[in-house]
Amino acid sequence: MDPPPHQSLFRTLIGVGLVACGLLAGVLIMQFAQRTQDEVPAEVRTVDFLKYVPEAAESARSIAGVLQINEQFKQVAQDVKRAVVSIHAASSWYNLPCTILKRRSQEYRDRENLGSGVLISPQGYIVTNYHLVEDACALRVTFLDKSEYEAEIVGVDKSTDLAVVRIALDPGEDVWPVPLGNSNAVQTGEWVLAVGNPLALTSTVTAGIVSALGRRVDVIRDDFNVEDFIQTDAAINPGNSGGALVNLQGELIGINTAIATQSGYNEGYGFAIPASLVNRVARDLIAYGEVKRGYVGVQLERVDASFAKELGMTRVQGVYLDYVRRGGAAYEAGLREGDVVLSIEGLSVNEPNELQGIIAQHRPGDSIVFSVWRRDIIREHVVVLLGEDNPEVAAWINSVSGSRVADDQREEGLQHLSRWGLVLRALRARDERIFGVSEGVYLHGVRRRSSASRAGVPEHVVLSAVNGRAVTTVAEVQEALREENQATLTVLYEDGESVEFRLTAG
Repeated sequence: MDPPPHQSLFRTLIGVGLVACGLLAGVLIMQFAQRTQDEVPAEVRTVDFLKYVPEAAESARSIAGVLQINEQFKQVAQDVKRAVVSIHAASSWYNLPCTILKRRSQEYRDRENLGSGVLISPQGYIVTNYHLVEDACALRVTFLDKSEYEAEIVGVDKSTDLAVVRIALDPGEDVWPVPLGNSNAVQTGEWVLAVGNPLALTSTVTAGIVSALGRRVDVIRDDFNVEDFIQTDAAINPGNSGGALVNLQGELIGINTAIATQSGYNEGYGFAIPASLVNRVARDLIAYGEVKRGYVGVQLERVDASFAKELGMTRVQGVYLDYVRRGGAAYEAGLREGDVVLSIEGLSVNEPNELQGIIAQHRPGDSIVFSVWRRDIIREHVVVLLGEDNPEVAAWINSVSGSRVADDQREEGLQHLSRWGLVLRALRARDERIFGVSEGVYLHGVRRRSSASRAGVPEHVVLSAVNGRAVTTVAEVQEALREENQATLTVLYEDGESVEFRLTAG
């Protein structure tokens, strides 16, 4: 029997509805798939990138690697602490001689400086800073195990701020020195440990990296100072002076010496004397009681971008020889004013103090290879260093030691006309090139509160005439001003402008 008409109609409607739903679902699925493809075109690249990151992160965060580094830090710290000592340096409040101090009553109590030192040999030799022991009447050394020794000064070197002291050891007594590393191979970014006695906190170890190399911070007050410091962010404070800066092999790469700070305490900028220089100085102090220093006989100038362009160099590099002493080691080897030293013994030099630091590692008589740029040609010169027993070197040292300039710079060949406040020297090859002249006198400096300063006379210009008469030597200037109370100076600027200044002696 056939179903009623209304049931047939109901079934037909259901069938049509199902077909419509199927069609609608298919359209929606196709549209969604298309939109997904349009919105994520880089899906494959993203997946590839994510596959790489976990592998790199897993390698970098290897627990075994971290534990190994941690063990290395611990081992180095324990080894080095045994060789880093506290140094108590006693001196007089009243700057009395030590022999008098020892005879005086208790009212002249000793003043005591506390610093650090590093044991560098089994025979009891300890290296420290000169500024710690320079006025010492008595030295007391304390080790990690609290054992104490009286110490005596073996020798000091003010130019490098280094000193060597020695403790007397009993027969069979053992001490553990720190092995010396090669500071010439140190690179920026290396992990280092600083070990010392900051703020009377004995045997303190701090960690950081080598922040920079070849730093000069002008803390050593000496005519022939050598500042070629290793900079580190390992915490260094007062009391760290003379302590050790070591690498992760436990090797001494520097003696901590100074900090750059506005507060007086660590701000992340510490400086250490390189171990290669320490080794050189310490060996001489132990052997001779003084440093046998070799001299080149030059005055140096930094090469910056504008100077390199002026010289015609294609790269900013090297150190400019502003003055070469006739008869000195450099002159005898063929170096001349205007040369640019690129390297010494294969080590690049780009700052004057870097060159000085390398030279300070050598003795008189040593032959050193200089790589020199001169007018687009690079040559090698073998320089044999001269000692203080050489007459030319002795004369040069005396002239430099006797000169002082207003801004505390030191330069050879300066003449001071104190009555006028003028600091003069002869023209050099570079001066003639810059100013475009072949005659005149270089006006290097003007003393503060002098007659020249009051008249507004500039520095670093060429003095071409006095009272309208041309001058070609410092002696001529001295003669022209000898009997005068008033004078007119004609000076020449770099741009060729000539200006007169009227002075009254005073």
